[in-house]
Amino acid sequence: MRQKDVYHNSFEQTYREPFGAAPKGSNVTLTIDVLDHFQVSHVMLHYILDRTDDERIKEMDLYSEEHHYNSYETTIKMPDDPQLIWYFFQIILEDGTIYYGRENIFESGEGRVYDHIPPSWQITVYDHEYETPDWWKNATMYQIFPDRFYAAGEIDMSKAPKTSLMHSHWENDPVYIRNERGEVIRWDFFGGNLQGIIEKLDYIQSLGVTVIYLNPIFEAESNHRYDTGDYHTVDRLLGSEEDLEQLIKEAADRNIEIMLDGVFSHTGSNSIYFNREGQYDSLGAYQSKESPYYTWYKFYNYPNEYEAWWGVGTLPTLNKENEDYQNFLIHNKDSVIKTWQKSGMKHWRLDVADELTDDLIKQINTQLKKYDKSSVLLGEVWEDASNKTSYGKRRDYFLGGVLDSVMNYPLRRIMLDFMKGDVDAYFVDRRLTTLSEHYPKQYFYALMNMLSSHDVERIKTMLEGYLPDHYSQKHKDDLVDRQVRALSLWLYAFPGVPSLYYGDEAGLTGGADPDNRKPYPWEREDQDLLSWYKKIGEWRREHTALRTGNWKSFSFHGDVYGFERWITNEVDAFGEKAPDEQIIYLMNRNHQEKISVSLSVTKGKWQHTENKKRIFKAKKGDLTLDLEPCESMLLRLMK
Repeated sequence: MRQKDVYHNSFEQTYREPFGAAPKGSNVTLTIDVLDHFQVSHVMLHYILDRTDDERIKEMDLYSEEHHYNSYETTIKMPDDPQLIWYFFQIILEDGTIYYGRENIFESGEGRVYDHIPPSWQITVYDHEYETPDWWKNATMYQIFPDRFYAAGEIDMSKAPKTSLMHSHWENDPVYIRNERGEVIRWDFFGGNLQGIIEKLDYIQSLGVTVIYLNPIFEAESNHRYDTGDYHTVDRLLGSEEDLEQLIKEAADRNIEIMLDGVFSHTGSNSIYFNREGQYDSLGAYQSKESPYYTWYKFYNYPNEYEAWWGVGTLPTLNKENEDYQNFLIHNKDSVIKTWQKSGMKHWRLDVADELTDDLIKQINTQLKKYDKSSVLLGEVWEDASNKTSYGKRRDYFLGGVLDSVMNYPLRRIMLDFMKGDVDAYFVDRRLTTLSEHYPKQYFYALMNMLSSHDVERIKTMLEGYLPDHYSQKHKDDLVDRQVRALSLWLYAFPGVPSLYYGDEAGLTGGADPDNRKPYPWEREDQDLLSWYKKIGEWRREHTALRTGNWKSFSFHGDVYGFERWITNEVDAFGEKAPDEQIIYLMNRNHQEKISVSLSVTKGKWQHTENKKRIFKAKKGDLTLDLEPCESMLLRLMK
């Protein structure tokens, strides 16, 4: 039997109606075609409820006999309990049985024939009553590592941790000072602070930014501050509670929201709660089993052997199911979340979200929404968040009421693999369409999309590493510049929240941590690149279609990827009133070859967004144009 003798494609509404994730209690119709040459006895749909592992089998009806294919169809009702549904097909012939399932577990769309139980397609069944905040789907983010952004005023060394080393020059490279066992014994600081961010708010606003995400700001020993010492205190080197409140207020005056990093899976060993170093005036869990915090931690051999994040002794892991800890974090009158809500803090990014329980995340979400429905809860998740499994449990992140968003590392990985040449545009098209199929629309348009972050190498450094060694440095610089522009334009035109990591817009480079956390190069910026980021920030702000317009991915050549964003009948993808627009993004990743492409588009004139004198005319619904090596463009249908 040939593969095309049987056909189902989850991307096409002919075979799966409606496309993508399905609301709880709704109906989904599935269709499969079988070449009429085969003597088919029965076609069975197998579908499994992920929550209970309950498999159900339903015989499909023959409803069409056209073009030498017999089409079989059935409709199934989604459960009332949000969860994943997995499905595949069984075709019983007179002389045997075959199966039809996904090509592989990571990719939807077309399937293939198997002689055994195949990989299944996924339907995400979600609670449609839960909606992500509208402002967030329209947002543009700027991520700041506070110590490295800008230092305002004189630095008071008395406010620095005892184990700190303060750089005397802002242009220095960050370093780790370790002992022979590899442990950090001196943390280097540059003195960036909250007042520095306040002073640069006009600059941040000029980038089109509407939300600033801050890496941790609470009292801690390290420069990254993921080793929290006191959740109720702003680190003195960064400023005060009043400085934070001033930042929130002055940012709001510029229509910019502030998001904090919530590190709730572990504390620092040097903290009020654990107090291993004895620097706090508290009875820590390390010091006594009578400590009010003792049950927050798990000890194997008290006090020196305990559960720690990735075995790092300075980061003892918290017991997230401990009721006292949950009350401290969320429910008490002076809980961490409530305390900072009183200061105006509404939005949080959860560090290592997969190490928190879904129940704890739900409790945080509920408290945030109780205070302000526009609050956003973002999670650090590195995989497809719709089917993520952690600690043996399927996570409910996007089923409703858990998270509003996650960091879209899958998109970043796909973009970089494409630029590296490991995958082609057809692969990109399939993988991104799979992601949009798995994620409910509310979440697909709310993902935090980024090229760089504090946990990965900076984009310029990544891209240069992909180029051949024999290229001259000048040629490399030119190519990387064009590639950065292509990828950033992709990011700003794609559904979701584009996130700009501080300094990327200025041309900052950086390899692995700590090199990716260099100070912002004030007065040494790449002005051309900076102007580019301001420009694409403006385009995103001006064109609603780039934020909440419909989206469709396409590929016409292995080296050329593109997608369309559009609004018709003055209604966007969420049924909200918006101006009609049609915009197309195109990118040729090839370093050396010009590639001609032809698109089926709406008749009319299409204008190059950057160079408005470049106008392409669609003839008979076809738009033909040439893309230079490493060229990208945004085309807009002229009215």
